[in-house]
Amino acid sequence: MPDCPLAIEPRSLGKLGPIAERLAARAPFERKASGAPEAAVAGLGLLPQALRDDILLLAQRFAAFMQVDAVRLRLEAVTTNACRKIHADYTDLRLITTYHGPGTDYLPLGDEQAEDKLLRMTTGHIGLFKGRLFAEGHAPCLHRSPPIEGTGGARLVLVIDTPQDEAKAIELQLSQSGN
Repeated sequence: MPDCPLAIEPRSLGKLGPIAERLAARAPFERKASGAPEAAVAGLGLLPQALRDDILLLAQRFAAFMQVDAVRLRLEAVTTNACRKIHADYTDLRLITTYHGPGTDYLPLGDEQAEDKLLRMTTGHIGLFKGRLFAEGHAPCLHRSPPIEGTGGARLVLVIDTPQDEAKAIELQLSQSGN
């Protein structure tokens, strides 16, 4: 649907909540890996089994949905205002879930750059964010990381992307910035 830039799947974290809280307490860190879902999850290194299982399930579902054999994973614990500006990603589709801390802020379609219109995903919910490369005629999802710097809080966030043509993404980004 061209007029739907974000799909959210509600879920409860259950036993993942306390595990994510302990891992977020180790912030800041960032782990990245790519490949087939199983290999990508293994590439993230040692993680509690319940979290590893959840990431694998999400990576497998995302790969099947996008009809790709490989994914890119990023698991990070942040204490700063990372991605603090409202933006749309230079990707096709991105899965974001927050395991601990405030969820991602996003704008409803048509409320571009209106910070007073921002909504917030619930911690644990899964969001599929359309990016600028999704498809012709589809609006990307404008979003940002919630501001947490200076609060003493931390976020544990998982991002899953498809392996994309990075040259195409850079070309589009440059063309839209006027360079």
